[in-house]
Amino acid sequence: MRSPGNLVGRSAPHRPNTIPARGAGTNSSARVNSGRFADCILKGKDGGYFSDYKLLYLSNTNYLNQVLNVNKTVEAFMALEFLVVQEQFMTPTAKFADILFPVCTFLERNDFTCGGATPYYGLVNKVIEPLGESKSHLEIGIALAEKLGLTDYNDKTEEEWLRGIVAGFQEVANVPEYDTLKRQGVHKVRLAEPYVAFKYQIEDPANNPFPTPSGKIEIYSQQLADMNNPEIPPIPKYIETWESRNAPLGQKYPLQLITTHLKRRAHSQFANLPWLIELQPQAMLINSADAQARGINDGDMVKVFNDRGEMRILAKVTERIMPRVVDVPQGAWYDPDENGVDWGGCAN
Repeated sequence: MRSPGNLVGRSAPHRPNTIPARGAGTNSSARVNSGRFADCILKGKDGGYFSDYKLLYLSNTNYLNQVLNVNKTVEAFMALEFLVVQEQFMTPTAKFADILFPVCTFLERNDFTCGGATPYYGLVNKVIEPLGESKSHLEIGIALAEKLGLTDYNDKTEEEWLRGIVAGFQEVANVPEYDTLKRQGVHKVRLAEPYVAFKYQIEDPANNPFPTPSGKIEIYSQQLADMNNPEIPPIPKYIETWESRNAPLGQKYPLQLITTHLKRRAHSQFANLPWLIELQPQAMLINSADAQARGINDGDMVKVFNDRGEMRILAKVTERIMPRVVDVPQGAWYDPDENGVDWGGCAN
């Protein structure tokens, strides 16, 4: 018997300005765009959102650090009645939690993994027992369900769940049975022929339509046209950002900020490792012409600011960035002082 799915999610109102979700995995299945997350907490129904939000539950995501406008997100966190965070580290987000659940690492639990760009399946075998009071996500869920009086939350052990997952992939991907995969660790999928994107649609388009009204790849979308939203055009085109260097605000702030990815971080992960910080300190890249005009030398501590906030960060003077552009790599952990000035170098 198949699960009915999330009945609450299915009955929730649809998010405006999106094509209706075609599955739980699509981004448009979210009821609030992540970019408007702080706004929806602060404004609620008065701002046109679905509810007045009181509680937020975040699991293994450094949300505060990684969404736009950190200062506004701090305000939203403070406006909530209750904030729960599940984390492995004391991240900037975790510091705002009313209740913090310590999650064990992948070395302290068994799990299943599969590849994205590279086709493989694997079982992650636990190396040690969870340290301290940390628990796996499953254990935390079971413990909370018990406290909430939910008697039908879970009826399987960790191994039973994993055996079921592997059995499901055996049917579609020729994955070895559980005990063999556990010994091997990783099963690499050997393709008999090169992968061709949209192969089934090409060979048999009548029986393999795309999830569009026409069943074809649509260059012009009538669904988007019917929304009549100038920010979501029905055909791909360039839309200049509302705070570009050509906007009136560019006269006040002549330097354009970009936020590239740093080699030593994966988003905000690994930002707290001292050896990597020593290897590649967080710094703002600035062209030598812009630096000279402002009396900035390589290695100086500088103030980076706009109307939303400010930070103190090392300057790296270089010819590897064009004039009138500065780069503060994204992912550095937000670290404000008592005046709200960030010393961590968080670009948001």
